[in-house]
Amino acid sequence: MAMFRYCTILGIKRSLFYIRFSLLSGIVGLAVGSSQGNSEVVYKCAPTPSPVCFVNFLTFEDPTANLMLKDVANKKTLNIKGGKIVALQSKHCESLSNFERILIGRVGLKELCFTTNFVQVSAEHNHLKTLHVDKLPADSAPYRVEELRLNDNQLESVDAVCNFVALKELHLEQNLLSTLDMNCFAEMKQLKKLHLAYNRLNMVSTTIGELPLPALSFLALQNNTLTELDLRKWSLPALEVLELSSNNLTSVRGLAKLEMLSEVSLAGNRWYCKELDQMLATLESDGVSVKDGDHNCSGIRNGTICCTYEPLASEGTLLDELRKFSELEQRYGEAENGLREMVQREIEAFENKIKELKKTHAKRDEVPAGKKDEGVKTGTDSKGAAGNPSETGNDLKQGGEDQGQANTDKPVPVATCECVCSKDKLDALEQKLTVLGRNINANNATLQALRDNQSQVSYVALLAKHEFRTAVKRGEYKLKELSSMLAMLREHIKQKQKQH
Repeated sequence: MAMFRYCTILGIKRSLFYIRFSLLSGIVGLAVGSSQGNSEVVYKCAPTPSPVCFVNFLTFEDPTANLMLKDVANKKTLNIKGGKIVALQSKHCESLSNFERILIGRVGLKELCFTTNFVQVSAEHNHLKTLHVDKLPADSAPYRVEELRLNDNQLESVDAVCNFVALKELHLEQNLLSTLDMNCFAEMKQLKKLHLAYNRLNMVSTTIGELPLPALSFLALQNNTLTELDLRKWSLPALEVLELSSNNLTSVRGLAKLEMLSEVSLAGNRWYCKELDQMLATLESDGVSVKDGDHNCSGIRNGTICCTYEPLASEGTLLDELRKFSELEQRYGEAENGLREMVQREIEAFENKIKELKKTHAKRDEVPAGKKDEGVKTGTDSKGAAGNPSETGNDLKQGGEDQGQANTDKPVPVATCECVCSKDKLDALEQKLTVLGRNINANNATLQALRDNQSQVSYVALLAKHEFRTAVKRGEYKLKELSSMLAMLREHIKQKQKQH
């Protein structure tokens, strides 16, 4: 193909002409230029029947310059083999609107523009960071891009790609993507192949109720940093191949919904054994083949896929659990003994207080014997003094009668004794009773606290027993898992020996 290359200076008279003819892959170039002012680079494709405009080497390092292609009415494909192109911005796409296929080789491209005529675009192995996708008016035709290959670039976002609703195949592997909202692809009803491998993806999610991708048959997510993947909100009725190897996945949810799935890759992840068992059982029942495997596994499932046990919040080895229970049992025994001693001391103190109270009340009601005799004597003397004036005669007469009639004596009446206590003693006694009442209340509060503490200790003991039973069950489960693993390992070794 013959091509003339013109480089003109706007506003400056064409005074310097440099003509260079070269024959490289059927290309002839003619350059006209100057080093100052705003420039315009013009390419003209020779009128040939071929629909391809082929450029072996193109240098376009000034994004402020204009790029023009002429005589491309019958050309549908632009193929730039090599060169140095810094950016193709929206203004540069005006001269490319006639092309349907854009193929750009390794030219160091950092920016790429799009027109509504592009159907297939390939700009692999460049330095792309920006995609110029203009927002279209409501009454204009939508973008027609069906195949887009932008792998091995430096893209950090795919927001601009969301406008290509006619996409059927998208290559974004080997970029710098870290998070991805799958809602971007919700309107791509014809999307069949989606390549997202070799990025930095740590999260792939959807924020809508259900993600409809009715035509998607191939999804590549391998060699990322995903830790989990939830496909339960994804509608993937046509998905046949799912690539998940070389991530940090511990589990994948929603695989049972993939009715057409036939192949899956799982190696190089951090699967939990329980999750992996369930997942492999589901895949096996659905006839899905696992096309890869791991080597030198500590846990083996399906003979090839490595896994680890899911760590529980309070899980250790069985010996650790038994040791923990022994410590708890010892602490419970010490607490129980201390509680009993404390209760015994409080009971003894309480009984002593009761005895002291009884003694105090007994002393208060008791009348001293000396005072009683004195009262009797005083009463007798007083009666004698206030009686018959002829006291002497009566006494003599009474004496004679006493001597003669000893058995007929009448009892002498005793005067009633009234004990009068001092006010100081009563106040002291009242004060003692008040203090005793306070001590009794304090003892009651202490006893109640001891009862509550005993309830807490009982609850701790109950928890310890429950934890012990749980630890024993976990130990049994691990022993069963270990036995199963050993049996599978023996079977694997037998098969290897038979093969050799």
